[in-house]
Amino acid sequence: MNEAVRLEGVQVAVDGRVLLDVPRLAIAPGERVAIVGPNGAGKSTLLKVIGALTEARQGQVQVLGRCTGPGLAGEGGYASRMLTRQERRAWRRDTGLLMQGLHLVPRLSARENVLIGALARLQGAQALRSWCRWYPPALVAEADAALAELGLAERRHIRADRLSGGERQKVALARVQLQRPRLLLADEPTSALDPAATREVCVALRAIAAEPGRTLLTVVHDLELLPLLATRVIGMAEGRVRWDRPLAEVTPPLLQALYERP
Repeated sequence: MNEAVRLEGVQVAVDGRVLLDVPRLAIAPGERVAIVGPNGAGKSTLLKVIGALTEARQGQVQVLGRCTGPGLAGEGGYASRMLTRQERRAWRRDTGLLMQGLHLVPRLSARENVLIGALARLQGAQALRSWCRWYPPALVAEADAALAELGLAERRHIRADRLSGGERQKVALARVQLQRPRLLLADEPTSALDPAATREVCVALRAIAAEPGRTLLTVVHDLELLPLLATRVIGMAEGRVRWDRPLAEVTPPLLQALYERP
């Protein structure tokens, strides 16, 4: 298994409108890949398909050795089928999601939201106790350390709905850090942040993705952030991949042409 992600003949359509059409896409373990393109290009849909939030009704999606899809078997001969509930949970356990909604629990503290990221790591009695919001002391210390690294040590007991936008984004980052995913998917992780917070979040995201073998796939809106987040860039428009190049080969004219497509 040489790829962290592989899509073959994948299509997603709603009411007859094609949102995503990817004949083939492969991403190797440890790669840092940015997805760029105009609104409606299919960037977020691609991340949702890879993260098992949206099912492709045509083609195959292979993520971290798990393969699903109703189409014919691809080159590797993997079975074509939908995931069971248990397989979907394993898929999501190994896939860290940093989506625009963040999905924090408003009434829980910053620390408790971060600890949620480690739930899949708990087993037996520890897993049962987590339902009562009791976590092993070592795990609590790990959560506090992750928050401290992001400058939130003094905010760890504050409810998520009382934090600023930048602080909530950092809490979501710390939660992903405790999850320890093999694949990290981030959908415009710096949207609505000021320049200082944007750079801080990008640096933290890159540090989390620097773990050996961890793969990062990011939808990027601010093109100036590409050097911080990626070594490879995929340009999308109208639900399709228009080009796929190393960062060094992505030029201003290439980007301009992508965003100026009718």
